[in-house]
Amino acid sequence: MPLPDVDVVMPVYNAETYVCESVQSILRQSFESFRLICVDDGCTDGSSEILDRLAAEDRRIEVLRQENAGLVGALNAGLSKCTAPLIARMDADDIAMPDRFQRQVEFLQADPKVFAVGTAILEMDTDSEPLAIVQNPLEHEQIDAGLMQMRSGLAHPSVMMRRRAVQSLGGYRAEFEWVEDYDLWLRMSEHGRLANLPEVLLCYRQHASSGTWRVGESRVQRAIAALREAYERRGLLVPHGFEQRYLKVRSPGGPGKWARKASRQGHWGIACKHLRKLWQEAPASSLTWRMTLEVAARSTTHLLFGRKTALPEIPRYRDAA
Repeated sequence: MPLPDVDVVMPVYNAETYVCESVQSILRQSFESFRLICVDDGCTDGSSEILDRLAAEDRRIEVLRQENAGLVGALNAGLSKCTAPLIARMDADDIAMPDRFQRQVEFLQADPKVFAVGTAILEMDTDSEPLAIVQNPLEHEQIDAGLMQMRSGLAHPSVMMRRRAVQSLGGYRAEFEWVEDYDLWLRMSEHGRLANLPEVLLCYRQHASSGTWRVGESRVQRAIAALREAYERRGLLVPHGFEQRYLKVRSPGGPGKWARKASRQGHWGIACKHLRKLWQEAPASSLTWRMTLEVAARSTTHLLFGRKTALPEIPRYRDAA
């Protein structure tokens, strides 16, 4: 088997509901010269069996097993197995668009100064229904400026990066788990250029059990620490009131957030679905009433003026399971 041009690192932990579809979206890429490294991070559900079956069917899949080490441990284990010049990230519950790799490889081949390139993403809910498009800045200068104001800049599972660049930086750092990507982009942007493609090339799944929502306060504290280090590395003075600026109380993730996202796009049916879940979970809360009024107002405007946003179609691979 010839050496691949791209190694894909996919950490997997108890993702039996979605991992088959996620893997299939990689296997059906128009760009075929890749190896998919699935890091089984001590799964206790049916994920391991699914990975074994898929690997038996396609020799481009390599399954790496380890005791549970957390996301950073799984990512670095995957990186240690990479030999291809380019590394693509992928999460076990997301769906890649068919031409994602082709577009990213062409972009990196055309501009050797770019160390990592992400894409626009389509956020979707647990039922694989679309919520909203998220578009990060395209050019390095805007991405780097946003990083220095604690904006992520690149959607982590959408990224393709140069192996030498990420390995020269020591990969992901365990002390910044939950913001390991943000820390990596800060360090990477000091040595090379970052970029984003404008096309939606990844469908990114939102669910309330994700680490982003479960560790909200700790996540913000670690992001602040990563940003403080970046100021120091760049020889810049830390702004007055630095920490207080970013210690903002965030409303919880879940149905309320998703109802808002869908209503902003004019997708009333999806918004109502999540509102119903919110009422079931917290019928008497002020958040429930606030979101209901907000969604009703937004959706009414969209219905009256026909401003429903067209969202990309999400590929379906469940028949391959």
